[in-house]
Formats: sequence, C-alpha cells, structure tokens
Amino acid sequence: MVKWHQYITMLACRRKGGLNMLQAGKITALYCRLSQEDMQAGESESIQNQKLILQRYADEHFFLNTRFFVDDGFSGVSFEREGLQAMLREVEAGNVATVITKDLSRLGRNYLKTGELIEIIFPEYDVRYIAINDGVDTAREDNEFTPLRNWFNEFYARDTSKKIRAVKQAKAQRGERVNGEVPYGYIADPNDRNHLIPDPETAHIVKQIFAMYVRGDRMCEIQNWLRDNEVLTVGELRYRRTGSTRHPRPQLNAWYTWPDKTLYDILTRQEYLGHTITAKTCKVSYKSKKTRKNPEDKRYFFPNTHEPLIDEETFALAQKRIATRHRPTKSEEIDLFSGLLFCGDCGYKMYLQKGAGTPERKHAYTCGNYRNRARNDFLCTTHYIRKSVLKELVLADLQRVLAYVKEHEQEFVRTAAECGEQAAKKALAQQRKELDKAERRMDELNLLFRKLYEDMALGRLSNEQFALLTSGYEDEKAALTKRAAELRQEIDTAAERGADVKRFVALVRRYSEISELTYENVHEFIDRILVHELDRETNTRKIEIFYSFVGKVDSGDEPTESISYFRQVGADVKSFAV
Repeated sequence: MVKWHQYITMLACRRKGGLNMLQAGKITALYCRLSQEDMQAGESESIQNQKLILQRYADEHFFLNTRFFVDDGFSGVSFEREGLQAMLREVEAGNVATVITKDLSRLGRNYLKTGELIEIIFPEYDVRYIAINDGVDTAREDNEFTPLRNWFNEFYARDTSKKIRAVKQAKAQRGERVNGEVPYGYIADPNDRNHLIPDPETAHIVKQIFAMYVRGDRMCEIQNWLRDNEVLTVGELRYRRTGSTRHPRPQLNAWYTWPDKTLYDILTRQEYLGHTITAKTCKVSYKSKKTRKNPEDKRYFFPNTHEPLIDEETFALAQKRIATRHRPTKSEEIDLFSGLLFCGDCGYKMYLQKGAGTPERKHAYTCGNYRNRARNDFLCTTHYIRKSVLKELVLADLQRVLAYVKEHEQEFVRTAAECGEQAAKKALAQQRKELDKAERRMDELNLLFRKLYEDMALGRLSNEQFALLTSGYEDEKAALTKRAAELRQEIDTAAERGADVKRFVALVRRYSEISELTYENVHEFIDRILVHELDRETNTRKIEIFYSFVGKVDSGDEPTESISYFRQVGADVKSFAV
C-alpha cells in the first residue's frame, strides 16, 4: 500500500511535468562500488548493503526501471572500472535518466573527474545525479558544497594511499612479497606465502629456456619449441589456475605463443638464482595504475631465500648474451663472436663483413671506426682478420688453456690468484691517482669560481660576463664530480674485483674436451677479444684473448699461432694469441 506522503510526492512530480515520467523507457542507474580499503569498514560498506539502500530509495521515490552497476574491489581514484564504464556507455547512448549512489565517494575519489561527471557529462546527456547520504541532487540548485565534498573524498584517498605505501614499504624491507605475482616456475608455499617452492609443472620449462638461450638458440627457436610442446603462456596458465582476469587473457590461437618480452623477463629474473628482490616497481601516482621500475638503490635484496632453478654460471652467461645481443643476420644466424670482438687500438667493436653469396672462408671482421671513417673525425685502420683464421686461433688457444688447467690445476689457481691480485693493485693505484687528479682540479675550479664571483659582486664583471666565463667550467666540474663518484665506488669495491679462479676451474671441469667452437662454449669461456693491427714489417698480428673470471691465461708455452695468406701484403701472415 502506498503511503500518503509517497502519494503526495508522486502527484507533485506529475504536476511539475513529471520528472519521474522521464523514467519511462530509460534506466535508473544504481551504482555501487567497494574498494579493498572499504572492505575493512565492515558490513555497512558492503555491496549488498549498498544495493538495499539504493533500491529502497528508488522505490520510495518512484524511480522506475532500475539497473545495478557494480564495481567490487576497485579504488575510487581510478575511473577505469568495468561497472562505471558500462554505466557511462549507457549514459552516452541516451538510455539513462538518473544515476543514484549511496554517497559521492562511491562515484569516485578524484575530485576533477568526479566533478567532470556531475557538472559536465551528466548535464550534457540530461542525466539527474543523486548521492543519498550527502544530500546531493542535481535537480535542485543547492549543491554548492558538492565540489568541496569531492575534494575531501580525494584527500581521503590520498591519505589512504600514503598509509598503504608505508605498510608495503615496511613489508618490502622485511623481505615480504607485496607486489606482483609469483615468478613463473615457482608457486607460493602453502605454509608461508612469502616463501617460494619450485612448481612441478613449470620449473623444467624455465630451465629449458635458459639452456636453449645460453647455447645460442635464437629467440624464435625457443618460441617454436614452446609452441610445438604446447606450453601455455604465463597469462593463460594463470587464468586457468585462478580464473583471474587481471591481465588480458590470450586469444585461443595465442595460448602457446610466447612474446619476446616475457622470455627476456624470465631470463633476467634473479629470483631463479634463489634470491628475493622486493620493491622492484612503484606507482607513478596514487591516481594512476601505471608503474615504473625502481632504481637499484631503492630495491631490497635478500640472498638464498628459496631453492634456485638456475646456477650462477648459466645465469651469468644468459646476462652476457642479453647485454651483447645482436639482431640475426640475413641468413638468420647469430655470429659466433657477437659482442666479444673489439679493436685492440681504438677499442671500437669489430663487425663481420660478408657479401651475399660470399663463401664463408672469405668472411672477415673490420674495425667499426674504420667502417664509419667517412662520418668520424677519429680515424682508425682496418684491423682486417678472416673469420676462419680467428676461429682457428681461438679454438687452439681454448684447447691450450683447458689442457693447462686440467694438468696443472693447483699451479693455475695459485698463479691466477697472484696475477689477479697484482692486476687489482695496479688498477687500484691507477684509479687512486686519477681520483687525486680529479679532486685537485675540482679544488682549482672551486677557487676559480670564488674569485669570479667576488669580481662580479664588486662590479668588476657583469652578470653576462660571469655567465660566459663560468659556463665551460660548470660542465667540466659536473663531469669531474661524476667521474670522482665513479672512482670512489670502484675503489670501495676493489676487493670484489679479484679474479674468480674457482668459478673458471669449475667451468673447465664441465668439459672433457672442445673440438669445435659453438656459441655456447665461446661465450661461456671468453669475456672479450682484442684484435690489433697487422705489423707490416714482420707480417704478424697480435690477438688478446681475455677469459671469463681470470682474464689472460699464461701457461708458459709459446703463444698460440695461426698462419694465413694475406692478399694485400702478398705474404704469409702470422696471427698469435696472448
């Protein structure tokens, strides 16, 4: 039975032209929202409670054709909410007469966007807006305090966000996982969500990806293997396990299509070494869902917190390849010495030269500076060396080193450690000398700045003259300051730069012999190769090979040699490795 006051209200509405008559054929949108923070407020803020309040209000005030739009677990700061966007699409289609919320904060906590909805978008589409608890009704003209309420709602959201960030920061400092999903290949320990255990279904996939990458397989070959073996992508696997649509689910034809970015993310994650890294990302703003990577000094590192899937050597080799990765050639092959070859005189990278249809025996490397001589002021010479010669030389020297380490392991460990210590001391002395020089020059510049400033203060120099005289010095001082900081860091960590002889010995032990060069063994054993220019008087060329962890290896034998015929000289050329 309709109460008397309701009947009077209905009659009044009809006399005014019938505000509610507009409901015929149009929607009364009842919008509900509950954020993660609001869940802590209890039943009063629950979706069910909001629905009861809104429906009762609509019934009592004769709002017809009601339809609920709900966002459960969404922050009011973001307006990219599924329920809100669905309602706005109906508004823009002209299907909505009235929008009703429990209060203004349910619509949103961004006062600019909330104000845009209430004051621009809703009026443009002739939509009435009502916030029950705040007494807001755009059909009346007494809503002067609505912008102020929106501002307070945003202030609340900002304060809440600050508190949440502080809590997450404290958890990150304790090594607790606060952001992001569990890395692929692991699952959370049922007894401790902050502890990771290998996933029996996917751990071997991570190992296979690393194994293929470090042996020189191209990314497309890894992707083909994953597709041929019907290995579900990370997104599809998470959807099947959790039903979560936090990230877009791959299309049916892309369930086994792994993007390059996903694979590179796996190959660079230190979690696979058994470490925990927290606070890797942060929100750009409390108003935005976008995140950005934190610099290394703002992250927290906790070593050996769970079982590793990848050993240190394999991970280091993968990082080395990533750092020096090049695009495949036209024949879709990655060069054997990609990222390892440098000019011994100017330090520039060496590049492979091979024409279409040119036999491999004629492929050669040249200095990049020489190749770009038309654009560079600094000139270098060709440093030409055949690929076949370099392969022969490197293979022979690698065999020499392996044989020496296997036969004289103790002696190698002792001498390598001594040489490493001597090299470290020499480098340290040079760095300290450079630092002293930089600091003296900075003192000179400070004195010069002080004198020039005094001259300007006393009127001996104009402001323009002062700016002109100091501009060049400021750049020099900035460069010196940066270099001095780098040198201090290098000196502080000098103890950590010693040759890791044991890691090299362990690497040697993994190979019984090497009869052929592969991408994997070349990049595993060799750190860099320096090619010096041909000495035309003696027809000799020096090649410096620096091995991983230990640098040059001196076995006491004669230098490794390779003899080839050099067309331009018209004589045999001797290349030797040192």
